[in-house]
Amino acid sequence: MNSKIAVIMPVYNAGKFLKGSIESVLAQKFKDISLICIDDVSIDDSSKIIEEYSKNDSRVIYLKNDKNSGPSATRNRGLDYVYENMPNVEYITFVDADDKIDENTFEKSYNEAKEHDVDILNYNFIANTYWNYDTKAIGDVIEYDKDCLNAIFDRENFYTFVVCWSKLYKKDLLKDIRFGDYKFFEDGAFAYKTLARAKNIRAIPDIFYIYNIENPNSTCSKLVEKDRIDNIFKVIRDTLEDWDKLGIKENFENKFVDHIFLYISLVCPNILTDENYSEQIESLFEKDIIDRDIKENTKSLIKKMTRQ
Repeated sequence: MNSKIAVIMPVYNAGKFLKGSIESVLAQKFKDISLICIDDVSIDDSSKIIEEYSKNDSRVIYLKNDKNSGPSATRNRGLDYVYENMPNVEYITFVDADDKIDENTFEKSYNEAKEHDVDILNYNFIANTYWNYDTKAIGDVIEYDKDCLNAIFDRENFYTFVVCWSKLYKKDLLKDIRFGDYKFFEDGAFAYKTLARAKNIRAIPDIFYIYNIENPNSTCSKLVEKDRIDNIFKVIRDTLEDWDKLGIKENFENKFVDHIFLYISLVCPNILTDENYSEQIESLFEKDIIDRDIKENTKSLIKKMTRQ
């Protein structure tokens, strides 16, 4: 198998959208791809759809979990498969089973990634309203040759850098990186790992990824705010521990505070007045969070949640 790009697609009860998603990958002008579809024990016709495509197109690889494991573990199985079975793959990407990609996606992104020799090539997803946040597309080429985490922290349109899809990852970058066991915000946790280790990133303004927010079976649509913030707090702890081991925690911690509390305000707006989270917030950081060199609007959000 000589594919240059491995596409990992976790699938769970996506039958309504799955054919369109698979076909958008197979219709790419860039043909040197493999599509790894991992069925997470769907109870609809998703498994049958994948099996049919795998019979008719050798580029489609059909895997099925033994038990329902969630998107993180399912993506990890796809990553493990790539490293164990696909030595010629150069780049890895993710496409969710209810989304689509433009037919030019891999032709343009692969050429850009190769020409500029980047660890991550980022392209835009279609602008949409997501939890009352306008995900405006980037308008220019953006490059970081070091400190790639700043791609998230420097920009209001951070969503394009946080999501795990809408990117090509150099295969070597992800060799020792996997998704954490989170029920929410696993994309963010993955981004904090990958960008912390990437030597460089290039973001192009092309809108190639069509993100679907209409799937009622998607994981995030069923989570209440308490579940969301509990998972966000876990991501914060794990991320700071990881950065501490890498020796970069001090460089990015205050920027991270500004970023993560903006995110909390977007996805958990009702939690802002819940004083039950006071001790948890204060325990996440080694010194009084209000005394940090952070933005005033961030301090205001924290004060609401910590009774300060």
